[in-house]
Amino acid sequence: MKTSEFDVRYKKLNAEQREAVNTIEGPVMVIAGPGTGKTTILTLRIANILQKTDTPPSGILAITYTDAGVKAMRNQLLEVIGERAHEVRIHTFHSFAASIIGELGEHFPHLQGATQLSDVEIESFIRDILKDQAFGDLRPIGKPDFYISSVISAISQAKREAWTAEDVRAYAKKEEKKISTEESSISTRGKSKGELKAEAKKDIEKCKRTLLFADVYTRYEAKKKEQQQMDYDDLIIELLVAFKKDELLLRLIQERFLYIHVDEHQDTNDSQNLLISMLADFFETPNVFIVGDEKQAIYRFQGASVQNFLKFEHLWKDMKIVLLQKNYRSHQAILDASFAMIEKNYTDGEHTNLRVKLQSVAPHKKQPLSFVIAPDETSLESHLVEEIKKIAKKEPKAEVAIIVRRNRELNQVLTLLETQDIPVSSERKIDVFSHPAGILFFNLIEYLADPTKREALAKTLVAGLWDLEFSEAISHIQKLRSGNVGEVEKSIPVLREIRKCLLEDAPVQFLIKLAELSGYRTLVSHDPSFVEVWRGIVELAESVQKESNVSSPLELITSLLLYRTSAETRSVKVSVGVSDYPIRAMTAHGSKGLEFDYVFIPYASEESWMGRSRGSYFLLPKTKTEGDDVSDARRLFYVALTRARKHVTILFAEEESGGRALSPLRFISEIDQKSVERMVVEKKKTLESESLFVSKKGSHTKLQEYAKQAILQKGLSVTALNHFINCPSEFLYQSILKLPQAPAPSAEKGTVMHDAFSRVWKMKSRDQKNIEKSILEAVAFFKAHSRLPLFEKEAVEAELEESAEVVAKALAPHFALQGKIFAEEWSESVFEGIFQKESLSVPIHGKLDAIIDTGKEVFVFDYKTRQAMSAAAIKGQTKSSDGSYFRQLVFYELLLSRGHRFKGRPITLSLVFVTPDQKGRCPTVTLSIVNADIQKVRDEIELLIESVWSGKILTETCDDKKCEWCGLKRMSE
Repeated sequence: MKTSEFDVRYKKLNAEQREAVNTIEGPVMVIAGPGTGKTTILTLRIANILQKTDTPPSGILAITYTDAGVKAMRNQLLEVIGERAHEVRIHTFHSFAASIIGELGEHFPHLQGATQLSDVEIESFIRDILKDQAFGDLRPIGKPDFYISSVISAISQAKREAWTAEDVRAYAKKEEKKISTEESSISTRGKSKGELKAEAKKDIEKCKRTLLFADVYTRYEAKKKEQQQMDYDDLIIELLVAFKKDELLLRLIQERFLYIHVDEHQDTNDSQNLLISMLADFFETPNVFIVGDEKQAIYRFQGASVQNFLKFEHLWKDMKIVLLQKNYRSHQAILDASFAMIEKNYTDGEHTNLRVKLQSVAPHKKQPLSFVIAPDETSLESHLVEEIKKIAKKEPKAEVAIIVRRNRELNQVLTLLETQDIPVSSERKIDVFSHPAGILFFNLIEYLADPTKREALAKTLVAGLWDLEFSEAISHIQKLRSGNVGEVEKSIPVLREIRKCLLEDAPVQFLIKLAELSGYRTLVSHDPSFVEVWRGIVELAESVQKESNVSSPLELITSLLLYRTSAETRSVKVSVGVSDYPIRAMTAHGSKGLEFDYVFIPYASEESWMGRSRGSYFLLPKTKTEGDDVSDARRLFYVALTRARKHVTILFAEEESGGRALSPLRFISEIDQKSVERMVVEKKKTLESESLFVSKKGSHTKLQEYAKQAILQKGLSVTALNHFINCPSEFLYQSILKLPQAPAPSAEKGTVMHDAFSRVWKMKSRDQKNIEKSILEAVAFFKAHSRLPLFEKEAVEAELEESAEVVAKALAPHFALQGKIFAEEWSESVFEGIFQKESLSVPIHGKLDAIIDTGKEVFVFDYKTRQAMSAAAIKGQTKSSDGSYFRQLVFYELLLSRGHRFKGRPITLSLVFVTPDQKGRCPTVTLSIVNADIQKVRDEIELLIESVWSGKILTETCDDKKCEWCGLKRMSE
């Protein structure tokens, strides 16, 4: 352990933080408001446990709410304890459930081979169930799909609260009876005197609708089980059900984790809370460490509640409560203003231990918050831009956040800043169907599905498809207007080739080829966000193909067009700019856990923050009240305010762009007015765009910054390194932009065998019979889910089935190896260096097929679905080999040698060739790796990083004149 690093950080803690870090035994709850250093105390407490007890790192569990939280905690822990941080179990709730189900698969036999349903498949499931006449009331005439999204949402909510269909059914019956018999439901005046009030009748209708929903819920669960599928919410539910039924499994997990940490506990829902209590139930006074702040509970729409937050305080009477009162982020005016507002969520004497008034120890100058009142949104936006430019000029490195309530306003801000040439980063969800790249693609397939849709073809010409000169495109559009479609098709020869592929290709494979031939792929490759949309379209197509069981490209594009008609939206997450830009835009929910020097909160109106919530069509337990909505919005505004270190500016427009009058957000008047400075701005003109077109240089800069952040955030794998060594263009388009590719038989075959061997390693008995059984099960799964064209799929299936017995016999000795087994083990490390005068720490990672730790030595195996190669060929020392397999082994050696887990033991790395030779052998080839090999791979990684940071990656090409990736790069220039 880096004891000195621990000591340095420990000495900086205040008294309350030290108390939290030092209390390592028994239940502890820490009330940690914004800026109080909760991640620091979590990581130092884990380090302290390892320092003061003999607990192994794997015996410590830490659960947080988001993947970003997992990454932040892991990185801080790495700085304090080094490589052992990788052995501490840090998870989100879902990844924890998935890991247990994966590691102890024998306790979940019904989930072996189960696949997760896509959104399209869930919609299809519900649509099919609702076709039953029994659910006629959930299929209104003219709008048969009206309730589908509400049913899906209600099922998800029920699972988050751990409610079964029977729970929902019983609750609805109870409520219906209660409403029917309550005196308050009976009218006492007017014509309806003595009858049920209209509101009561409406509630009874909702109860009856809920009973129908419970039946749909029951059938949905049965259908999933029957088809061996699951949805996202099933992971935690499956674990809870297994814990209740399988005492051995529960004891195994309880004994495994001696210390449990839960971050952001205020955001846990009922099922997550139940999971924590079951894990901790083994001891009377469990070592559970809970960190949270009820004032920041902004996920109640996902089932979180203050009751959940306080539950453990009542469950474990001896729970120690630590209040963190010192804030290291914001100056006192920000803290006083936000505290005065959030206090409105409580009545006198309520939850006094949660209402901690924070004291600033931050070094920032105290100044009042700004409340800007503008006559209209145009003036508001002009003032916002002016203030941001002032900060950028005065403090170029200052971190600035624009925080809004809704995604619509986020898009508005991004468009505003882009037109003003202000670099901004953001992550947002965009609708594939309304995004320009999506609209263009659907215009393209609309014309192919129906050649009479000449307007759709015209739109593709306007957008720049078909690699035509501008004058040619205009000429073709004029011909289309006069109805001369045939002449236009003759003038675009590639259309004939596309028509031919439409009849011959596999469905998804056709879409990939269509993008290439039409020029769509070249067009979207200019902008990473367009690539994300294209990838989202391909993923949607895969789901539609699987669910609709389409067998031809025409059926697929017809199904896609129908899906677009029936679906409201289809969202993909898109990153804008790069994450290290000093200016960021986000929603208030997205700002959680972040901090900035300056925070702007535009569009602070009642209409934006307190817009009417969509009514619920079903009566589920814990139904929200109006008071809850106000408290939720107040917490969300509190989170937005407390992101700031130096200053907060709240902006309100008296009139929206359409002319409608707006009301200021009520919470502004609740802020401590001594801490607020009001400012009224004059009416201003619409801002002129400062850059109408993105220059080629600007486009290149955008792509380079995207590549940098892709590497820093997602890291490098050996596959990415092999792409780069093979061709810099291939690396750019495959590993960075990740352009969708049609499935390849060799890759699919590899996936099948890796799946089979992963199953084998998890078995208690790994004899020849079980090896063959696992291969055949994996082949059956491949048959049901592969996207390969039918003839290729049948060929792969036949080859694998025919060789299953031979492979099982050949590999029986291999699978007889004994020791601690890690199948498909994820390993990661950090590659550090200085590139373009910038000190970088780049994550490197890989998934290792199998690791066998005998205690004295470690064996690492990588499976290759081809016949055996000589050592010289593997090392790239023959004319027909490229050395990529050997580079992979060296890369794994580099990963494992930096870790703590196998330290001090020799590591043997081998390739196992699992396509049998003529004698039925599947040889294992072991290669020794020397320091020179490792240094060579280090040099190659450095070359890759240098290429990206210098910008060479955007122009470098390989020596192959026929390289499709370099051809694509040249076309994009």
